[in-house]
Amino acid sequence: MNASQLELLDDDDLRFTAYQGSEGLERLAPDWTQLAHSLPAARFMHFPEWYRAYLHSLASDPSRVWFVAAYRGFHLVAVFPLHFQSLNIAGLQPRIFGTIEHDEMQLSDFVFEPNSQNEQLLHQMTDWLRSQRLIRWDELRLRKVPEDSLIGQAFRERLPAATLALCHDGSSYFDTRGSYEQATQAMSGSFRRNLRRLTKRAEQSAPLRFQSYRRPDELFAAFDKLVQIEASGWKGDGGTAIGSRPQMHAFYRGLAQQFGSREACVINVLWHGEQAVAGQFCLHIGRTISILKVGFHAAHAGIAPGNLLLERTLKHACEDRRIDFVSLVNQPPWSHNFKPHTVGVWSYCAPNWNLQGWLLHLGLHGKRAWDAMLGQRSPRSPEPTPPVETR
Repeated sequence: MNASQLELLDDDDLRFTAYQGSEGLERLAPDWTQLAHSLPAARFMHFPEWYRAYLHSLASDPSRVWFVAAYRGFHLVAVFPLHFQSLNIAGLQPRIFGTIEHDEMQLSDFVFEPNSQNEQLLHQMTDWLRSQRLIRWDELRLRKVPEDSLIGQAFRERLPAATLALCHDGSSYFDTRGSYEQATQAMSGSFRRNLRRLTKRAEQSAPLRFQSYRRPDELFAAFDKLVQIEASGWKGDGGTAIGSRPQMHAFYRGLAQQFGSREACVINVLWHGEQAVAGQFCLHIGRTISILKVGFHAAHAGIAPGNLLLERTLKHACEDRRIDFVSLVNQPPWSHNFKPHTVGVWSYCAPNWNLQGWLLHLGLHGKRAWDAMLGQRSPRSPEPTPPVETR
């Protein structure tokens, strides 16, 4: 055992081992991959490729990332990707340990089979973190957790002691197991007519063509085309496009390399004649295709190419029996007229049993009470979501 790994025993039949950084991930990766493939509803954030791309591009210090693994005997049953977050609160620098915080790491989850044997797994993992003394932390903060995730399911069974649960965001999706009309049944008639009008306007000058690329021999040319499309608009002007930020470019290209080898990376492009006018970077894992990045060509904004591309993506998904759901990952404002379904996205905060942990926890309670009071004073403020806590 070396600095990249530590091991301690739980008083149950579980054995917890923590692997550190890139070296730790690679030691864990073979068994982790096998576990992820066994999940009935696996998503992109369940696979080591997702974290490998992050460590090789976006992580400022990979040694701050840990992968806590749970074993029963010699069998890997869970992986908990965690990292230390850099925060400054009132001049203090608490040791926040939690899910990876980065704009491109859009949703979070842990990796384990959702069965009766694992119902208490997150509670046991938190108890283990609180009892061991080698990883020093003050607060466990799990953010960007969808309510239908494995974390969400486990926490509905039992929250770790003193956990504060806060719902503050959402993740939108479409059910594409039926027809396109069924997938978009909540969409207004006026918006449907507008999509038809935009299509007619576009096709007066050139035909529209939807193309989905996933074969390794065509994927990277499509990726380069998406980068060009995105750079043509306000993202390129503002320096926030993929092509303007080398680390972000390396992350998405890394995802294409990691997932593309098994045709799980998909790039959808809408062509207007010979011009690519909109693109989507997607990961197709299991029965869900997740749209992680979108871009449209600014010169063609008059035909709303992003909307026309999403319309064709949904139609394609309804026709493709390999796809049951199209996830938008977060809640992009441009998608609201399509009226997708939405699940809540939560944060979970649990203190360690030390002074700074309890101070952070009390401060979080105080902030929630203050926000609630301000919401009651202002009729325009949304009703705050009440915290859920167990002790």
